[in-house]
Parts: sequence; C-alpha cells; structure tokens
Amino acid sequence: MPLVGGRELLAAAERGAYAVPGFNVSNLEIALGVLDAAESRHAPIFLQFNPGNLEHVGGIEVAGVLGRLLATRARVPVALHLDHGGSTPTLRAAVQAGFTSLMFDGSTFPLDRNLRETREAYAIALGAGVALEAELGHVGGREPGIVISEAALTDPAVARRFVEETRVDSLAVSVGTAHGMAGDVNLALLRELRVATYSLPLVLHGGSGVLPRDLREAVTAGIRKVNISSEVHAAFTRAIGEARGGDPRPALRAGRDAVAVVAADRIELLGATQRA
Repeated sequence: MPLVGGRELLAAAERGAYAVPGFNVSNLEIALGVLDAAESRHAPIFLQFNPGNLEHVGGIEVAGVLGRLLATRARVPVALHLDHGGSTPTLRAAVQAGFTSLMFDGSTFPLDRNLRETREAYAIALGAGVALEAELGHVGGREPGIVISEAALTDPAVARRFVEETRVDSLAVSVGTAHGMAGDVNLALLRELRVATYSLPLVLHGGSGVLPRDLREAVTAGIRKVNISSEVHAAFTRAIGEARGGDPRPALRAGRDAVAVVAADRIELLGATQRA
C-alpha cells in the first residue's frame, strides 16, 4: 500500500472510535515485527522514530528511507511519524526525509514558548501537507532518546487555549501515564480534556504497561493514538537473550516474532483490528 498521512489515520480512528498504535522502533527487526502484527490483524499503524532511535539507525535520512520502503511494501496503511521532535530544523529534516506525520514536543518549555514554537512547527507541517502532534503537560518516566522531567498533568483550560492558538491535528496529553513500563490513566481528567479541546484526537504517550481495562476506557474517552515503545523493545531483548549459537539470524528472527506477539495484543486492545 502507499505510505499514508497521519491526518488520514487519525480521521479514520475518530470516525471508528478506536485508537491507532504508534510503535517506536529502533532497528529493522522491531519494525518488521510490528508490521507483521499490523498485517496479521489488518490494522493501520504509525511507524515511529524518536530522537534516540534516529541516532541508533544512523540518522533521520536513514530512518526515512527505511520507513518509507517498509510502509510502501506493507499490506496495511502505515504513516511514518517523527516522535518527540524537539526543534523546527528537525521537523524540516523529517519532511525532507519523507515523514508523513510530525510531533513537536515543547512540553518542557514555559507555556508561551511552547505556544510560539508549536505555531512555527504547525506552519512547517501545513506547508508540507502533513499532520502535526504537539504535547501539553509533560509525560514523565524513563525512555532513551526522550527529554524527561517531572510529570505535569495537562490542565483542561490551558489545553483549550493551546489548541485554539496552535490548530494542531492532535494533542499528546499527560493524564498519569509515564514513558517506560508504568503509569495509570486519570480517566476523569481525560474526559475533561476531550471536551476542552473540542473533541480533538488525543494521544496517549507511555502506552507500554498500561492495564488493558485502562487502555480500552481511554479509547472510549477520546484517545485516538497510543504510543508504544518499551514493551516491544523489552520483548525483543528477552527473545534474543534466550537465543543460542553463533548465527545471529535465528536470534533476530525470534526477536521479531516476540515483538509481533506483543504488538498484536496492543492492536487488539486499541480496537484497531480489521480497520485497514
């Protein structure tokens, strides 16, 4: 299938009241594993690279070539997404590399700076015809390649102002989850944010380790994209660690298969199965 845009996937998720998984990947096997899961479940996905993953694969140009090739060979819709882009030059580079969805993360900045730089990021995304995700509040935790500070929950009144002034396509909100394998979802706050942002598609970062019940209820409350990284990376690491012998290929295949199992489970929980 052709590489699709992030806006297209979010619009479909809104119509169908489900969430699209955003899988952060750091090597070929993990990327192939999440695509195996997406194809087996006939589900759309965001194939994502955060700053740490970009560095690991050799830079944004390499990630762009790899992501575009895998997406065009996939039998399901795939958007190539820059996760936690921290500057406008990075966003411009992602556009040049063929990414079809961007995130600008100004969540650690003072509000006025976050607003100003998100507006600049929106202009880049609009000019390129791609979707822009931003973050308000701050999701804490631990994950390589992501700027982490103390978590700060998203304020609904500030969120209303933010979406009015920036016109972003989706908003990552801080409602209790954390980067890594921890976190609970404050569903009451999430429902408030959905109303405050005029039913804008909301994004949940730190989706790894969230209880199945909480994920399903978060989707019902308006989450339309869920980021998943630590869970698939942990599955990959466990599988290759159990492998024996001098040939790395069976170990890498075992890692890919383990990623596919975990990814398929998350696809099911988010209601994205049979949405392709």
